[in-house]
Amino acid sequence: MKTAEIPKLVSELFELSKLYLEQEAVAPLRRTARYAGYSILGGLLFGLGWVLLAIAGLRLVLDLLPDTMLWSALAYVVGATLALGVALAIMWAAGRSKASP
Repeated sequence: MKTAEIPKLVSELFELSKLYLEQEAVAPLRRTARYAGYSILGGLLFGLGWVLLAIAGLRLVLDLLPDTMLWSALAYVVGATLALGVALAIMWAAGRSKASP
């Protein structure tokens, strides 16, 4: 082996290592990060939608009940209980569908 070939082999090894790391590590991490970003954004949008629907349901219950302080407090309790119950039912159903083969 000639001594002039060693720098060429080292630079070739460096380039191949760089390409390998890009192909096997960086590209999959970018795809995973993109998927995670879309998932987090989707979760936040669904959460915001759920909060807005819960507020709309509370306003509906407030409009249907008489306009006194006791009925207003009852509407808030009923609205929060229903919102929590529906959210828990959705989470239970989502967890159940993942557990079944």
